[in-house]
Amino acid sequence: MKALIIIDMLDDFVGGALANPHAQAMVAPLKRLLDHARREDWVVVFSNDAHEPDDPELAVWGEHAMAGTPGAQVIAELTPRPGEREIVSAKRAYGAFDGTGLDEQLRALGVDEVVLTGQHTHICVRHSAYGALIRHYRISVPRDAVCTFEGVDEDDALDYLRDTYAARITTIDELIGAEAAARGAAT
Repeated sequence: MKALIIIDMLDDFVGGALANPHAQAMVAPLKRLLDHARREDWVVVFSNDAHEPDDPELAVWGEHAMAGTPGAQVIAELTPRPGEREIVSAKRAYGAFDGTGLDEQLRALGVDEVVLTGQHTHICVRHSAYGALIRHYRISVPRDAVCTFEGVDEDDALDYLRDTYAARITTIDELIGAEAAARGAAT
């Protein structure tokens, strides 16, 4: 069972306090993958910064995605539909698994593979990949559904995920095509 994990596609990261034009460019492709995941009954997770004033990360990046503020909301184009198979998971540090209870939720739903998407490939996606690795999930990262911020080499960040965490670097089309091929082979 797959889980699509969408990391930090929040108002503050897409157009707000820490706006990223790279994130703005991937909204439409990521929406296509989200629609596919929902149709195929994948588990969907929105792993979102929801900071408190004493979080150490704020000393590095300044105030952003503060819990309960509009900046900590998922962008409208990717609006979550919370339910048993669609989880909104608040995080106070970089990794999706760090102190969030996400591993337990995914295990209860039979998830054994995570598809990591969102921001930032070299920070939160990277820390989430590490969390997934040490918890024995298979990891896929579609290169057209993640991004770094300006000045960081996206290919280097993806190479690191592949070489260090055994992440399968793919594309949205490859993921969707593999699903269609598997369905065709089963009939």
